[in-house]
Amino acid sequence: MSDRPPSGPSRPEVYAADGSVCNNRDITLGNVEGSLNFNDEVEGRYPSGNVSQQVPQAVCVATGGSYINRDKINVGNVTGDLNFSVKMTSVKERAGAVGETLPSSKGAAVKMITSHKVELISRLMADPSFILQHVQAKEIITDREYQKVKSVAQPEEKVTELLDCVISKGEDYCSRFLDILKETDVLETYPQLEGMMSKWC
Repeated sequence: MSDRPPSGPSRPEVYAADGSVCNNRDITLGNVEGSLNFNDEVEGRYPSGNVSQQVPQAVCVATGGSYINRDKINVGNVTGDLNFSVKMTSVKERAGAVGETLPSSKGAAVKMITSHKVELISRLMADPSFILQHVQAKEIITDREYQKVKSVAQPEEKVTELLDCVISKGEDYCSRFLDILKETDVLETYPQLEGMMSKWC
């Protein structure tokens, strides 16, 4: 019989909410000729009122539009300088009741994506990297958001993360996303979208 105590639920490594970011990466590099730069651009969104929520006991907890970096960087010889910088823009949002939709997110494009979210996921998950590249190229998402979505392993979850990110940005970004779905190369990659888009237009 083993004397080891029963294992309980594992403690989450990272918890981030309210538009916060918590980096927790293991980065290994060899020798670097020249300077080594790590630049993060983060848009933190936090409510203007008090929103009560239960925060789990994670190793890294980021809330209220905050930024935490726990990256572990292993590097060989660097001939130049080591530069680390963070640019964080805070955007205040009105706090509402749980489940309340903010007025700014009730535009036609937002409603279109939200109401057809399941259909979009089922079609775009066939090649999530393709639509992700287009969205980044049109600057609908930031480099940080791109890396976050790209890191998601499962195609369905990757598309879900992307759609949630676009929806959270509001009407203008959702409208631009719908314009991407109408482009010829996108419709060729996702032929099932054509029938959907023809109904929407």
